[in-house]
Amino acid sequence: MSGARQAVRSIGQGRLMLIVCLFAAVFVVFFPARQLVVQRTQLDDLQSRLAQLDVQNQRLQRDIARLQDPAELEVLIRERLGLVRPGEHGYLVVSPDASPAPPPVPAIPAHKVWWARVWSAITRVVRGKG
Repeated sequence: MSGARQAVRSIGQGRLMLIVCLFAAVFVVFFPARQLVVQRTQLDDLQSRLAQLDVQNQRLQRDIARLQDPAELEVLIRERLGLVRPGEHGYLVVSPDASPAPPPVPAIPAHKVWWARVWSAITRVVRGKG
C-alpha cells in the first residue's frame, strides 16, 4: 500500500509542479505582453498628437511668414485696431439698432463662505451699489 500511496503522492506533486509552472509561464508571458499593448497604445496616441502638432506648427509658420509682410500688417492693424494713417479720417458707423451694453454685474468672490457672500450682497444693496 505504501507504494501506491507514493505513486499517488508523486502524481499529485507532479500536477502541483505543472500548475506552478503554468502560473509562472502566465506571469512571465502575460504581464510583459499586457505592458507592451499599453505602451503601443500610448505610442499611437502620442504619434497622433505629434501629427496634430505638426499641422498646427505648419499653420503657425505660414502665419509668421504672412505677418512678415508690411502690407499684411497694415491691413490687420486697420481692420482690428481701427488705426488710420496721419492725415486720414477714420469713421465709426454705429447701427441705430445697437443698444448700449448693460453695466457689468459685480462678481462676489467664490472663495468666501456662503454666509459671507450673502452678507456682502446685503450690505451692497443697503449701500445702494447693487
